[in-house]
Amino acid sequence: MTRVAVRALGGLVVLAVLTTVALVVWQRSDEPAPPTSVGTRGGPARVAPRLPGELLTTIGVVSYNALRLLPLERARRDWDRLTARRDVDLIGWQESKSSAFRRLHPQYRSRGWQTWHWPDPDGPISLAVSWRTATFELLDVSFRRMHRGGHPRETTHPFPARWVVTAQLRHRGSGRTVTLLNTHVNQHIETGQRFEDNLNARRAKRHLATLARMWDTAPGPVVVGTGDYNFDFADDSRARPAGGITRAFRGRATSSYQALGLRGLAPTRNTRWIDYVHLADRSLRTRRDRGGTAQFARHAVLRGYASDHAPLLARVRLYR
Repeated sequence: MTRVAVRALGGLVVLAVLTTVALVVWQRSDEPAPPTSVGTRGGPARVAPRLPGELLTTIGVVSYNALRLLPLERARRDWDRLTARRDVDLIGWQESKSSAFRRLHPQYRSRGWQTWHWPDPDGPISLAVSWRTATFELLDVSFRRMHRGGHPRETTHPFPARWVVTAQLRHRGSGRTVTLLNTHVNQHIETGQRFEDNLNARRAKRHLATLARMWDTAPGPVVVGTGDYNFDFADDSRARPAGGITRAFRGRATSSYQALGLRGLAPTRNTRWIDYVHLADRSLRTRRDRGGTAQFARHAVLRGYASDHAPLLARVRLYR
């Protein structure tokens, strides 16, 4: 065997050893390896270290705007892909007002997924919640209207009435109650780092102010939120416009973007991070405040879906 071949073989052995070590490290962690995707921010996405206290479990929460105009088969491929992920347990859907969504969600009961979806156009028909039945049991669902719709005579960008759906679930393994607030905020509300001067933005500010109060009153020790907020996190957190997400939710809810940053994270739509997963601050466990019961472990923007939004997945640790 030549000296060059020996060196090449040695390099392959070293690479194999390093790969094995990396896999062992991930298998010993409470977190599965992050999905392989390339973000627009440099470096790998952050994985938060575990905090002191008894770790009960880690759940996967997804916010996904499913694009109501998707044809049935393309929507089915998205359902197949998302529900097959072992690190997803709970999904807050937006734009579920479609014939494809109504036809698809009952078909996944046999695959271990149940969905709550309101069928009446006079209610939150565009919002839905799905959960892995081996992980969660549904306890209760309620909903609240944030504001009425905007008609073409009132705005150049009409919008429907907006809602917040509150779903209470019991985590089967730990008995812990997890409450999900799922919502969709008006479109055409942001210009640069500011709100537009239009009806859409004025109603959106009212929506955010009402939702801010709901973080404090939602039942249960773990309160998590999903939603398409139609305002870029990078712009909102930098400019902090009056009535915006950061200012409205300050002291009440924290997004995975705030907790973990944007490093290694691709935008959820075009160049913007407008799809969010939140934890109520009263649920949030940090190094400074260990009284909370939940912690963001990692997050990822999932690629390869047919919608014009990419799903945002947040892995959330639950503590006793």
